[in-house]
Amino acid sequence: MLKFISFGSGSSGNCYYLFNETEGLFIDVGIGTRTLKKYFREYGLSFALVRNVLVTHDHADHVKSVGSFANEFKLPVYATRKVHEGILRNYCVQKKIDKELVRYVEKGQSVNVGAFSVLPFSVPHDSNDNVGYRIECGGSSFCVMTDAGCVTEEMKECAG
Repeated sequence: MLKFISFGSGSSGNCYYLFNETEGLFIDVGIGTRTLKKYFREYGLSFALVRNVLVTHDHADHVKSVGSFANEFKLPVYATRKVHEGILRNYCVQKKIDKELVRYVEKGQSVNVGAFSVLPFSVPHDSNDNVGYRIECGGSSFCVMTDAGCVTEEMKECAG
């Protein structure tokens, strides 16, 4: 069974955790690593289960801590090429993602991210390249879309 926790949603920072009994992944890391560690202690969660990070877009409230977090825990970070380029240019991201942890996804092409099958799709927003993710694992599916300017047919289909 998939479980989902929102550790932050809004202009002060966005960060979501999707996990099952054996593996987890973060979607956006716009809050600090110390705060995440505190939440994990409070929820009784283990960072040993975290294997990957997905990024929806390059705005600071979604990526502010992605470099420091991914580098500390040696986690691959999946995003489109434009989003990774935006993270490199974003002055709010003080620690950039180590090159060996950068992974690219393309809209409309499923990719296996650990135990999860991930389908990135377009989400309208005023960023370089905003995506949502349809994530499947163990017969369950989950769809995440952030900062959507409007709902498109593609979004409806992916959320289906």
